[in-house]
Formats: sequence, structure tokens, C-alpha cells
Amino acid sequence: MSGINNTFAEGTQISYAHWVRDAITLMRSGKPGQVSLFESSVPEPSTMLAETTLRAFRSGPPVTFTSVFMRSHPDIVSHLAARYQVRAGNIRCTTGATTAVSLAYGALLSSGDTILIEQPGFDIFANCARDAGLEFDFFQRRAPHFEVIINDVLEALTPNTGMVVLSNLHNPSGVLVDVEVLAALAEALNDRNVLLLIDEVYQDYAGIGAAGLDVERHSNVIRIGSMTKTFGLNALRCGWMFASSDVMSRLRAYCDRVDFGVSKLAHCVAAEVLANAHEYDTWRDSIMEASLPVAEVELQGMVDRGLLELELPLTGCTCFPRVVGVQDTRALSRWLIARHGVVVVPGECFGMAGHIRIGVALNADKLKNGLERLAAGLQEYAERIEAAEGPVGQTINAK
Repeated sequence: MSGINNTFAEGTQISYAHWVRDAITLMRSGKPGQVSLFESSVPEPSTMLAETTLRAFRSGPPVTFTSVFMRSHPDIVSHLAARYQVRAGNIRCTTGATTAVSLAYGALLSSGDTILIEQPGFDIFANCARDAGLEFDFFQRRAPHFEVIINDVLEALTPNTGMVVLSNLHNPSGVLVDVEVLAALAEALNDRNVLLLIDEVYQDYAGIGAAGLDVERHSNVIRIGSMTKTFGLNALRCGWMFASSDVMSRLRAYCDRVDFGVSKLAHCVAAEVLANAHEYDTWRDSIMEASLPVAEVELQGMVDRGLLELELPLTGCTCFPRVVGVQDTRALSRWLIARHGVVVVPGECFGMAGHIRIGVALNADKLKNGLERLAAGLQEYAERIEAAEGPVGQTINAK
């Protein structure tokens, strides 16, 4: 099969970014007409964004077109404070959530510190640690519930652990961790002088301004958010960090050295979007209200047919079912693209082979078509496995 390079080679972990690149290359073959279920947010609201921008700049630069040199955009801070019930002094704007992760590592950790990261999880957490010269290890969020079990986290700590990293909603499963669990974990980690970084880029899919920890009360907690997942607005590269006054002072000092040049234009437009957040929230929620019932019906059908194992109902815009009888989900994902024109992310991208991540934040008709293709592909794959009576990765290919 052409179009797939060594990111599909043998191994237990592959780069998500590289996998996306190679999947898109294969999708561009155009056969048999691709339906992508790998996106992890609602589609970009391009028309709304254009209207918001034009309205703001119609009579010249708006007041939100203000300097952000060595400071956060004041309007963004004001909107975030009201939306998430966080004090303005506890907020720092960044060039996206990935930059926020890197900044938190650089500002708060030192050589010799170890970061304990959830698994399955987004590979950027480990990649940023590696780039910063920090050690990292993993604690497990076990299928099918993908809960955060406090004792599992604490048992995985070492004397060098400086920070624990998790996502809420969880990427890839979409599972929501109860705020009481997070509070108990934060307190237990604080007793051990360990920081807790919570990636909340999907949190609004559980409800606008869904409950998060009070960072002044839990002074070892850093919360990260972004407009990329909340509104599908990756183009704006607008993220943020919430942290206690003491932690924020360290973050600001570090940001002033290494991230003092965020985009004035992008953050101006982001401020305008947040001023009209109700429109964007309504747009996102309308997509999810239409797509979730479709997703749950189609996925339940695959569960009933013994093709997937998955806990329903869904909370977020992604889910992470186990594919029954399949361990090499890299090979499966390649085969599904080539034979059934449906794209799902192999679990190897998140450190858990045998699972696939499915994105459901699509137009309901397109989603239904994609999930129907997935069901047909999984059924055919299962039949081929049964007929071959051997390991999938050795006996099944995309030819």
C-alpha cells in the first residue's frame, strides 16, 4: 500500500501528527470517497469567523486591536474570567494550548524532574517533555471507563516527579473526570509537592464553563484551554493558562522571556469571538445535539454486533472504543481508508493499541455515512480475520 511511510511500521507508539499527515496523503487518492472521523473538534466556523472579523474592522481597527506585547489581551482575560469564573490575575494568554504546555514545563520544572502523564493520552505531552530535556513516565487510565484512579496516580509517583498531566475531557476517550476526583487528586499531590496540569481544551463539550478547580484554593493546579477545540478555531492560535497567584508569577516571568510576541491580530479577533461567544457556543452545541444521537445509535449497533467495546452514552466529541479481535489498529486504520474510505485514528497514536479514536463532531448526515462505512469495514475485517485464522497484521493487508 503506497502513501503510508514508516509511521505505520512496527512499534507500540506512533506520532499522531505524522499519522495525520500520512492519512491525508492516502485520502487524497480520492478512492472510494473519503469520510474523515479523525477530527477532534467541530469544523471551523469559517463564515461566522469572517462575519465577526468584518464587523469588527468595518470602520477601521477596533479597540480590541491593542498591544499584547509582554501581556495578555485585556479583553480576552475579561471574557475568560467571566466565562470560567476565574480571577483575572490568574489568567495568562498564550499562542495556543500546545505552547501553554511547553511554557508550563519550562517555567515550573527543572532538569532532573519527571513528568507523570496519562496513558492513553495525546503524545504532545510527552513530546514537549522530551524537547524540554525532561524525563517522563505514565500512569494508566484503564479501558473501558478511562477513569482517573487516585491511588494509581500516587503509586506511579517517584521522588523526582514534579508534575502530573491529564486531560479533562479525556483525549482520546472523551470521558469527563468529576471535579471532586480532581480536587482530591490535587490535594494529594500538593501534600507531595507535585504540580497538576489539567488540559481542558475539550471541557466546554460537557457544558459551557463546565466546573473546574479553583486554582487559588488548589495552588498546585494549572488549567489549560484553547479556542481550537472549543470553537474549532485553530486559525486564531489563542490559548490560555489558569494558575494561582504564586504559580502565575513564575509563568509570567518565563513567558516574558520566551513567549512575549503573541499575535496582536489573532488575539484581537479572538477577543471579538469571545465577545460574541453565545453565537459560537450555539453553533457548536447545535452540531453536537444533532450528531450525538446519530453517533450513539450507530456505535451501539457496532457494539451489539460484537465489533466494538464501548461505554455509552458519550460526553465529548470523541470516543475510544476497543476493536474486538484486533490488536494492530495501525493496519486496520490503513485498511479502512483504502477499502472503505473512512478515517479513524489508531490507538497506537495514544499509546493503546487495539483501540480507535472516532470523532463525532460532524454534520449528522456525514457522520451517519462515515459510521456506516466503519461498521461495514469492521464487519468485513472481522470476517477476513476469521477466515485467515491468523494474526491480523501478518495475514490481512490493504491490497
